[in-house]
Amino acid sequence: MEQPELAQHSHRPVTTREMALVLGLPTAVFLASSISWRVRHTGIVFTDRRLLMTLAIEMAIVAVLLPYLWRKGWRPAAVAGTPEPRDVVRGLGLWLGLMGAVYLTVIVLYVAAPDYVRGLVQTRPFTGVVSAPVIVATALLNPIFEEFLWLGYTIPTLGSRFGIRTACVISIVLRVAVHLYQGTIALIAILPTAIVMTVYFARTRRLWPVVVAHVIVDAIGLSGFLPAT
Repeated sequence: MEQPELAQHSHRPVTTREMALVLGLPTAVFLASSISWRVRHTGIVFTDRRLLMTLAIEMAIVAVLLPYLWRKGWRPAAVAGTPEPRDVVRGLGLWLGLMGAVYLTVIVLYVAAPDYVRGLVQTRPFTGVVSAPVIVATALLNPIFEEFLWLGYTIPTLGSRFGIRTACVISIVLRVAVHLYQGTIALIAILPTAIVMTVYFARTRRLWPVVVAHVIVDAIGLSGFLPAT
């Protein structure tokens, strides 16, 4: 059942200019960064500097857009709902669903093109070393930024103008697009997780379980880049 605050929020008057700014600015910034990286590098190297730079860009975008949206009547608390202890359990369940979607995608792709999948794994597209404090900061802050943007803002806002299905498609496309610097991995991992998280939020209108699931995904994924002891 949709929360009263979110139901009211979904009917907030939104201009085309606002949507273009709020969705266009982050998309343009991260797409430009992705293209620049792919032109200059062949693989993805995770370092403290790279992750901290990403967080700095996200915080700068928040500093620009949040006051603007606040004046327009957009409230983060309204779109996220009141946090509940059960959101952690829900988030764990959603995380399991994300992993199932990714593994199913990999299995289907392996059946269709086994040599391609083996080659992709052997090339090790991700390398680098990241310290524990940076992993914690990234795993906590990045999911909040992304989920409030791609779900908390995009779904209610575009849903009120174009319908929920169109809003979901646009949200998924934008999320995958800004991760294209990861190459094929973006389609194998980001696309199925984006679909599951978007459908979950569209049906439940609860954002915190999605944030919890995203935190788990980032924490586990980045922990593989801890310095060897």
